Amino acid sequence: MDHHCCPIDDRSRVGHALPTRQLAQLARALADETRLEILTLLVEQNQPICVCHLVERVPVGQPTVSHHLRRLRQAGLVTVERRGTWAYYQATPLARLLLERLSEAIHRPVMA
Repeated sequence: MDHHCCPIDDRSRVGHALPTRQLAQLARALADETRLEILTLLVEQNQPICVCHLVERVPVGQPTVSHHLRRLRQAGLVTVERRGTWAYYQATPLARLLLERLSEAIHRPVMA
């Protein structure tokens, strides 16, 4: 079979593309509505937020919020700071950039 009909030009690859494994992890982390809501709240606040305050803002309980925050942390989208028995979460620069770009992509008209 001739595989030279449509060669792929390796030079056209994005210069600083993330590895596919990391992209898949980010996509999975963002693929949940509650996680997106939590991440959006953290990005909008621009300061560390206690889990107890996040629980007041989303329609799920504290264990579920903690689970979602753990997934976001594993994906590199939030950081956690312990203050005594309380955990404070903050969005990372990557999270801010991703939400910004996704929002732009959604609101930009598709060119034909």
